[in-house]
Amino acid sequence: MDAFIRFTNQTQGRDRLFRATQYTCMLLRHLLEPKADKEEVVMKLKKLESSVSTGRKYKIYLYL
Repeated sequence: MDAFIRFTNQTQGRDRLFRATQYTCMLLRHLLEPKADKEEVVMKLKKLESSVSTGRKYKIYLYL
């Protein structure tokens, strides 16, 4: 747990975690889109992906 906390306390570590989350959402959304009964989950993944993307962009400008 200490290693995870040290990793996320670093700017590069946080960015990697956000990027992994964003790309995971993209992958899951891509895999679930063809399934008709997963529309609600796909919409939630789109929103989460968008939020993470915006957060990454905002964080980059914050540190410049």
